[in-house]
Amino acid sequence: MHTLLFTNRALAAFTCCLALISLFVLPAESQVNQINSVVFGDKVARFMDDPSNGMPIRNTAADFSARVPFISGAKVIIYSPSGKTFVTVSGNTASLWNAVKGTEIMALQHGSLIRWIAYSRDGSYVVTSGGDYSRTWNAVSGEFKKQFDHQSNVLQVVLSQDSKCIAVTTAENFQLWSATQGLMTLKMPQSNPVTSLIINPDGTQLVTLDGTNAKLWRTANGAEVGTIAHEFPIRAAMFSPDGRYLLCATDSWTYLWDAKQFIKIANVQYGGGYK
Repeated sequence: MHTLLFTNRALAAFTCCLALISLFVLPAESQVNQINSVVFGDKVARFMDDPSNGMPIRNTAADFSARVPFISGAKVIIYSPSGKTFVTVSGNTASLWNAVKGTEIMALQHGSLIRWIAYSRDGSYVVTSGGDYSRTWNAVSGEFKKQFDHQSNVLQVVLSQDSKCIAVTTAENFQLWSATQGLMTLKMPQSNPVTSLIINPDGTQLVTLDGTNAKLWRTANGAEVGTIAHEFPIRAAMFSPDGRYLLCATDSWTYLWDAKQFIKIANVQYGGGYK
């Protein structure tokens, strides 16, 4: 009897410990920090007509935004930074929803196929982009705010972390726009199409990727700081949280740069090792 009682007490204590571990430890271990992280690699295409080959590259440094795949019937859902609303996208229309009640607040009629959708980091507006223009909408009421005419089909949309700047890449150039004024502040032509654009945390610098080149620019005057030429195509790039350093990643190596002085610090091999 005493042995059974002791066993039951021990089991109860052990169960209590497991509950505490699951409460305090497991959620922290299972969470993935998607901000300031890059994931890329080969992946089998999910659909026969998926031209992105399964969308092998995902740069999650620009959270609260999504590219709508060039797939018939593609749909996207993203949450707002506050979690109080979310947006669903299908075809020409995005819908703003109350995330607590599940009720629709407003249908956001873009007018052409939406290829990019994004929330500003401060949660004040939503950007829909597709065709040769973008539109901003009030993220609380869904009211239309501004239209940005890019004069060329949009390839990518990136919002600065302070929510003041909207960066757009097209087949011909990349552009910077004031989100509040709706005016283009910078337009930089490119000889090669820009495949990706990354803005540093304080919005003073940006990086464009065009194949094997990564170019660093100053957003204030459009001056080119420098170009990083690589042997293999650059798949992704990422600024450090303080904006001082820049990582440029290929499939084989990652290159660490001082983004202020534009000096290469090191070549970093995946999984360890030296070059």
